[in-house]
Amino acid sequence: MTRLTDHYKLVRERNDYRPVTGAVGPIPTAQRRRFVAADDPGVFDRATDRRTLVTTGVGMTGPPHLGTVGQILTAVELQRAGLDVQFVIADLEPYHNGAPLERVQSLAERYREFIRDLGFDPEQGRLRTQSEARDVMQTAQLLAPYYDPDSWDDGEDADHSRTAWERAVSDAYEATDGEWTVEHSGPTSEAARTHSAVLHGVDFLHPLYAGEYEQLVLSFGIDEHHLARMARRFRDAAPVEGGVAGLYTRMLPGFDGAPKMAKSIPGSGVSLDMSPETIRERIDGDEGGDPAGSPVFQSMCLASRDDAERLDEFEAACEAGGAEWERAKEEYAEYVVDLGEQWQATGE
Repeated sequence: MTRLTDHYKLVRERNDYRPVTGAVGPIPTAQRRRFVAADDPGVFDRATDRRTLVTTGVGMTGPPHLGTVGQILTAVELQRAGLDVQFVIADLEPYHNGAPLERVQSLAERYREFIRDLGFDPEQGRLRTQSEARDVMQTAQLLAPYYDPDSWDDGEDADHSRTAWERAVSDAYEATDGEWTVEHSGPTSEAARTHSAVLHGVDFLHPLYAGEYEQLVLSFGIDEHHLARMARRFRDAAPVEGGVAGLYTRMLPGFDGAPKMAKSIPGSGVSLDMSPETIRERIDGDEGGDPAGSPVFQSMCLASRDDAERLDEFEAACEAGGAEWERAKEEYAEYVVDLGEQWQATGE
């Protein structure tokens, strides 16, 4: 499968993003495998003169899968590089879509514990839910008059057709019932959805609005690169000053030919609520051959603690197949099983 790598190339070309081939500011070359694009590689060079915050987060649609783990570990590595990092657990987003608040908040606390277990230090950064950040909610109310729903539109991408990977993802989602893994049985409304969108943008902009930072770097999977553009448009319309840049991680191709590892595409991924036997079986089923299309190798690049040099060895093993790849898969499977045990322990 090469559609995902082609997607990276097209997104970079269309938006004038730079590939990440080495160090980016204080982020060492050893971490280059996590990232596929940066829209302003020099942003960290200015960090010595301008207070800079990196912000990221996760949605609350169910237990973590390997893509979620990758976002958490990326935040940990950014923090270890000496950067100020904010990690937002988006608990109000599913609530606004009808998920029971108590269930969402319970899941959010499990995420908080798991994120800390993986090495994120809340004493050296910000680890918060949406529902506890009353100051951000206040800013959302103050900035709401400046919010334009069209700020979420693709903008510069509107003149381009979707990439083959984007079409494949859309088809995969349409083939499902669009079910959430967190039950959505409560009330919702258009007002709730609009409030959720405003809060999403203000989760990013509040540190700039409050004057705490002068630069903001959004770190997400490249499929969400539009969030940086949305944040810039919202900033430009509102009384907010400061730079907004994006640093984008790789996506994970799904198992069984799925274009993306996603909670809502059945059979596409490895979820940490799976049994050890299921995790091992799914990872062992990746025969390798094409590192770009291998769900296991791509997961190793994002959802592991291996450095770029070690991942170069795994890439060669994946391409060659055979005993070295079998050993690499077995090692990774045990690592993911341990992650699963950590996650499941948060619910005990």
